[in-house]
Amino acid sequence: MEQNIAAWMIAGGPRIEIPSIERNRANLRAFRERQREDHVGLIDRLRGIVRPATTEVDLVCCVA
Repeated sequence: MEQNIAAWMIAGGPRIEIPSIERNRANLRAFRERQREDHVGLIDRLRGIVRPATTEVDLVCCVA
């Protein structure tokens, strides 16, 4: 048997992709990429904890 055919058979033969499976893969890739973009790093979280909270001035109730 020819080596290329044997390698093709060992690798699984023809691969027929169902469109729904390909869409699921694309959606999963996009979801994971979005999670990476939204991820807040450890340093940023620590800065948020250590940073003093700013108090907002209520301009309606200020003494004139």
